Amino acid sequence: MPGVGLDRTMTRCIFCKDSLGQFTTREHILPESLGGGDWAVLPNGLCCDACQNRFGSEIEQQALGDYPLSFFRVFLGIPTKKVKAPWFNSWEGKIRASLQPGAFGFDPVLSFEKATVDGSKTQIRLIAHPLKPDMVCRFLLKMGIEVFAANVPNDVFRVKFDAARYYALTGDKTVLWWYLQHERMDEAFHFMIRGVSEHEWSQNVSLEVIELEAEQEMFHLSLLYLDLFVPLTTGVQPQMGGLEEPKFRLFRV
Repeated sequence: MPGVGLDRTMTRCIFCKDSLGQFTTREHILPESLGGGDWAVLPNGLCCDACQNRFGSEIEQQALGDYPLSFFRVFLGIPTKKVKAPWFNSWEGKIRASLQPGAFGFDPVLSFEKATVDGSKTQIRLIAHPLKPDMVCRFLLKMGIEVFAANVPNDVFRVKFDAARYYALTGDKTVLWWYLQHERMDEAFHFMIRGVSEHEWSQNVSLEVIELEAEQEMFHLSLLYLDLFVPLTTGVQPQMGGLEEPKFRLFRV
């Protein structure tokens, strides 16, 4: 993401398009809870405090706590912004990161604990499906708009991005949205058991906007074994030929 982290004199929010708000806080394009550092900070003056607070309180928390991002954070042991171990709830109990490769904590609900004692339960089963795909989609749209703004700040205000920015910020749809998820589970188990080196992280984590035909754009988030794609402009249809479940999964919202 060339240009991310550079100071800017322009102040106009890329989401609400207001230039009169406050621009005092740092906005991480890739949240720290997903491993984003100083390299992933949006240039100053592109996201107002009001929009950042709204994303943080209404959208980001719910998306990070949902599949597949919750699994990514917990099983890879990525600490939260406050340097605490992440966790998520399942029907059978709470799954907690240990911050050590190959290990995690499990706090079972009472019914599951009793079932393990009497031998009727021998496995933990986790539902690999988002409960709030709309929040995951809005979160991806937010990141995509920010990546585009970090590289081409003037063009991000074009009308073709209005539907994406409006849905990301408000949750009100003017069109139907979708995102495509691709998981490589053999690689996931490798990272979960052995951990992730700095080299592996730098080579396998990226955020990019892909230019399509007819002035259309798509955002691609790559997180080690996980790839997520979302269109940033309307009219882009998912091409699922040869992309079969469960490795590829399409979510419409």
